[in-house]
Amino acid sequence: MLYFIQIFFAVFGVMDPLGNVPFFLAFASPLDKAGKRKFARSAILYAGSILIVFMFLGNGILNLFQISMDSFRIAGGIALLLIGIKILFGLDFKQEDREHKHEEEPSIMPLATPLIAGPGTISLVIIFAKEYGYMLTLAGVLSNLLLNYIIFLLAPYILKIFGKKEIMVFANMMGLILMAIGVEFIRVALMH
Repeated sequence: MLYFIQIFFAVFGVMDPLGNVPFFLAFASPLDKAGKRKFARSAILYAGSILIVFMFLGNGILNLFQISMDSFRIAGGIALLLIGIKILFGLDFKQEDREHKHEEEPSIMPLATPLIAGPGTISLVIIFAKEYGYMLTLAGVLSNLLLNYIIFLLAPYILKIFGKKEIMVFANMMGLILMAIGVEFIRVALMH
């Protein structure tokens, strides 16, 4: 149970469903209630598919490219550090391709990936699957995806209750926790 709690909260921190509420509302605001539900479901299904594929095939992919788990743990730690820094300080590390920005389905890009299933989440599921097994990792991922879906459906109410400022404070706290998880990943890899 302790490992499940660790997996759940680590994945929750990286997915940051409350921090994604403003993004969800920005993309889904023109839609009616049924459209918002379909949009949320689509984002969650795409993100879940990405995470489950990497959870089961991630180690095979690492072996194919001859990448050790410690190297991947360090890379994942750096990714988590950068995501934490991005959340905490509001930095943006990527350049947008303005020509193609509006061509993708927003439930896939950027909501499903990289906001829900980004490099940090993918790193986590691969590492947790190796360390704690597929069942616990799958349970942690699926419960977070379900929670994300519920939060997206309740997004307008959550924004009214907590306000954008309070959600950003929570997101900043999660950014700090992500940075700590990233440092821990790197520390563990360097100890081996």
